[in-house]
Amino acid sequence: MNIYDVAKEAGVSPSTVSRVLNNKDNVKEATREKVMRVIEGKAYKPNLLARNLSVGISRNIAFLVPDIENPFFAKILHGISDCALENDYNVFMYDTDENTEREHKILNNLKPELIRGIIITPVSELDGETAEKLRTFEKQGIPVVLVDRDIKGGKLDGVFSNDIDGACEAVECLICEGHRRIAAITGPETSKPGNERLIGYRKALEKNDIPIKSEYIISGSFKEIGSYYAMNELMNLEESPTAVFSCNNMTTLGCLRYFKEKGLKLARDISLVCFDDIKELEYTDIHLTAVLRPVYEMGYEAMQLLEKRFEDGNILDSNKYIIRRHTVNAWLVKRGSEKYNWI
Repeated sequence: MNIYDVAKEAGVSPSTVSRVLNNKDNVKEATREKVMRVIEGKAYKPNLLARNLSVGISRNIAFLVPDIENPFFAKILHGISDCALENDYNVFMYDTDENTEREHKILNNLKPELIRGIIITPVSELDGETAEKLRTFEKQGIPVVLVDRDIKGGKLDGVFSNDIDGACEAVECLICEGHRRIAAITGPETSKPGNERLIGYRKALEKNDIPIKSEYIISGSFKEIGSYYAMNELMNLEESPTAVFSCNNMTTLGCLRYFKEKGLKLARDISLVCFDDIKELEYTDIHLTAVLRPVYEMGYEAMQLLEKRFEDGNILDSNKYIIRRHTVNAWLVKRGSEKYNWI
């Protein structure tokens, strides 16, 4: 049975049945009992979608990520999901594939009546269209929280990491080992992590009076295949680098693939430090020096920020509206891949 079947058999309107199911006070006790006798005597199963539409409350959270294959976002999702489960929310993950048009399409297809909130790692921080769409959701009472990446003009809550200092420490670790020809395989400069990790790389070289060479800076777009070709380009330079700073975990995989194919050994033929860890390497003989972050905690915190917005209610135009933006620190773990053992 559905709500209409119950209403017909009880001789009341569907809206009356809805009020009974939601324990509203404006129902006569005799009517309530009549409706409940029908429900208890029949195989009535409430339609959750219809219920959400009738009471105006959804338990669904949309989570948009730029690379669903990246384990970093799986760990963010783990943190979000654990916090969401504690508060009886469902999380749905969408892959924008580092493509703004795809991101716009997904946002257009999200129905305000079917979601309670949005957590997003935007493709580009300069994308005005995405910023406007997110502002529209907020005006409709659907709060938005950013995680890892920012978006200009959004004025949105978010959880980020201190990427500049983390990248600077990673590159200075190579410099301390005697490296002077240090390359960087970067991500999209239109993203906060891509831009800030490049800033950290430059900062470390400038602090140590090492010239910044444009040919040593190549974008791998935070993708494995792009980083593989970037590594190939670097190693074919007339004066190839002795060390590489890889700006995310997928970039690192592209570098390792190149080293494997060319028979290059870490800390003998080439040195490498990376941003973000690759847990699976614990079970191999590859010991990478890496910048680590509390990734799970970032996801958990993002969901907590969303929950606070639910508690605040729709106060977007109120004086009480305060943007909450949290930044976590990164730290370097040395495992030996920064070494310069062949001199």
